[in-house]
Amino acid sequence: MPVGLLMAITIGWFFPALGVAAAGAELHLGATIGIFVVSGLLLQRGEMLTALRSTAALAYGLVAILAATPLLALAVLRLPLQPPEMALGLAVFCCMPTTLSACVALTTASGGNAAVALLLTVTTNMLGVFSIPSMLSVVLGSGAGVASFDTLTLFRNLVLTVLLPLLGGAALQAIIPGAQHWKRDHRRLLSYLSTACLCSVPFMQVSKASAAGLPLSGAALASVAGVALALHLLLLAVNTAATRLVCFSPDPQQQVAIRKAVVLASSQKTLPVAVAVLTQLSGSLGAAAGFAVIPCVMAHLIQTVYDSALVARWNAREAAGLPAMG
Repeated sequence: MPVGLLMAITIGWFFPALGVAAAGAELHLGATIGIFVVSGLLLQRGEMLTALRSTAALAYGLVAILAATPLLALAVLRLPLQPPEMALGLAVFCCMPTTLSACVALTTASGGNAAVALLLTVTTNMLGVFSIPSMLSVVLGSGAGVASFDTLTLFRNLVLTVLLPLLGGAALQAIIPGAQHWKRDHRRLLSYLSTACLCSVPFMQVSKASAAGLPLSGAALASVAGVALALHLLLLAVNTAATRLVCFSPDPQQQVAIRKAVVLASSQKTLPVAVAVLTQLSGSLGAAAGFAVIPCVMAHLIQTVYDSALVARWNAREAAGLPAMG
């Protein structure tokens, strides 16, 4: 996925004609819906139900992901990033739920509690449909260049393009005979399809910005990357420190396993929902919406690469007989 996203942005910027044509045909809506239908198909419902007993982890994750971390957007909007849509994109990213697949995969790789990670993924992405419009209304207001931002319209569109496709994909597992076996046998194909849909939306948005002749410099990209890394490091530090104070399980091994899941889930933000939100806001932002998508993609790549290295460090510490998280 990281390579695909970088290619999508690069091709969209230097060869915008195809992306502009695709955006004009409203293909971004179909791609957004496709992302969440596939995500619903890939859900492991049994594991999620098992994790419902971890009430402390669920409570911490919901508060951290949907209420606390979005407040960082208030500070991000005040950063002197140029063009201003870069700050807007990062602010929107801060308000998102946790990643749809990365936190579960990384939790599994670290020996953490994957069921808890999956539970936080599903609950925050579903509840996020309801919380994101209100949170963005508070954070963005009318001073962020989204003059016609309408909370109810955004909520309705998120229900149609995120929640219903996600639930629909999950329902297909129960409705279609043999769907579970087919999903297991074609998991890689579904993953490629989801990645293609995800890459196509930034491709279209960036193509529109490029075709409109909007300026973009290497210094602007470097600044955004630096801010995105700093934000992610801050989230990791705060969540690592805060989870030391919470008892998730009386079993010391489970305490560490659940804590890994909670730290990763509470420190990551999902790109697909951010792309869906910015797609809905593109009517107000116009071609500049392409600039708002770029920092979201960069932040997603940075958190994925950094957390992969972090998990490797945790594993190395445990192999050496040391506590993974200190």
